[in-house]
Amino acid sequence: MEERPEARVDNDEEESAENGTSTPTEAPTTDSGNTTDSENAGSLNFYVSDQQNAIDDFRHLNVTIERVGVHRANASENESAWVEQDVDNATVDLTELQGANATSLGTMFVPNGSYDKTFVYVNEVNGTLTNGESTDVKLPSSKLQLNSEFTVGNGEEIDYVFDITVVKRGNSGSYNIQPV
Repeated sequence: MEERPEARVDNDEEESAENGTSTPTEAPTTDSGNTTDSENAGSLNFYVSDQQNAIDDFRHLNVTIERVGVHRANASENESAWVEQDVDNATVDLTELQGANATSLGTMFVPNGSYDKTFVYVNEVNGTLTNGESTDVKLPSSKLQLNSEFTVGNGEEIDYVFDITVVKRGNSGSYNIQPV
């Protein structure tokens, strides 16, 4: 299944990733510690990519990701609304993930249903400009979050691409990363 919500800053983008590979992992736990029931679940192949903006200013832009997660839009009172998965501080170089390129952060097994938020927790961002100088790259919080809905059906496999972009902050020589 391929869905593509309208793009905006607090929005998610879901598309098939042509140049990534998925690595199945064990069933994630929700923040209540319950394991997802694989009988009533689908899988979400989670990828990270770069949406081109000021990325041409960089030789390398390394982003270290601690974990990823999704929020169930209609979880019952007995269920946790969050499904999270550690990705072992995976470091991705956004300069290598432009265009259709994406890198897999793993497969999450998630309960069937609608989801309204997706997030990536970032530990560290390091940027090296094309001239070899290190530069200040800010992340306003340790979490990049996108808000829009998508649905995962029973036994369905979804490719989800979380695009991150870097933007230059005026003439300051500093940059911000943000979700797209």
